[in-house]
Amino acid sequence: MGIRVLVFGAQGQLGHTIGQHAKPALMETMDACISYGRDKADLAKPDTLINALKDVRPDVVINAAAYTNVEKAETETELAHAINAKAVGILAEQCKKQGVALVHYSTDYVFDGKASKPYAETEVTNPLSAYGKSKLEGEKYLKEVGGNWVVFRTGWVYGQRGNNFCRTMIKLAQERDTLKVVDDQTGAPTPANWLAELGLTVAGVVAMHRYKTMGKLAPTFLPDFPSEIPSGEIFHASAAGVTTWFDYACLAIEHAHKQGVVQRMPNIERVKTADMNFAAQRPAYSVLDNTKLMNTFRVNPPEWTKGVRNFVLNY
Repeated sequence: MGIRVLVFGAQGQLGHTIGQHAKPALMETMDACISYGRDKADLAKPDTLINALKDVRPDVVINAAAYTNVEKAETETELAHAINAKAVGILAEQCKKQGVALVHYSTDYVFDGKASKPYAETEVTNPLSAYGKSKLEGEKYLKEVGGNWVVFRTGWVYGQRGNNFCRTMIKLAQERDTLKVVDDQTGAPTPANWLAELGLTVAGVVAMHRYKTMGKLAPTFLPDFPSEIPSGEIFHASAAGVTTWFDYACLAIEHAHKQGVVQRMPNIERVKTADMNFAAQRPAYSVLDNTKLMNTFRVNPPEWTKGVRNFVLNY
């Protein structure tokens, strides 16, 4: 028996990537993977979420939709809360009521960045920004509602579609002779395609377990997944390795230059976060510990440098 997956956030970089990666899965594990963008399911309008669930009647929902503008969230706090928190609670309630599993993505910005080692899921949260606070509230709603859900916290996400740091740096390198990039924020650039595979494979396993049958997972996905997924759990899911925005930019632009995407290497200058006049505070250290993810799902996150190289090759 195939499964039906409903994806929210089809117009965003992660949601779009999930839709693209679902195509091979349709051959073996899914009857349908239906992606809804804001035109059909707007998290700021909860009724559209409820209607989408009624129309599609999915086995699993993957919520890749979010308010992600960290700067604007400082002034649009109500909208950020409505999308990242309140809507997640409503979605969780509806999924629980209908017996639908939910895969949700959260962020490293739930931490304050004062740590000196990678954050485990058990570490105390203390978001600095309105964006981080709204995402943490979404997690809290999930815990309060209960049901069959899994959360993947991640950070520094980039993909072939939409706005992200990697694309922005390459574009600016094509236009400018000098770039200024902060060197005092540390994290792990994480490819959207890996997060998409992770979410879809979890969706497949959860739904097939619901039907009491373990079919063969699509071969392009992660082959050693467990036959049953823990419910009501948060997992950290980011690329392996550690870098700064400055070193990340240097590597991406260097690869782009070698590929001929950037004709002339710009001068890349180091600057401090305090010099950038950001409206939102950002964690200085937001490296996530993937141990729980690796032990539970038996996966090895991709090395961040390889992910960036592959991104540029397909730019």
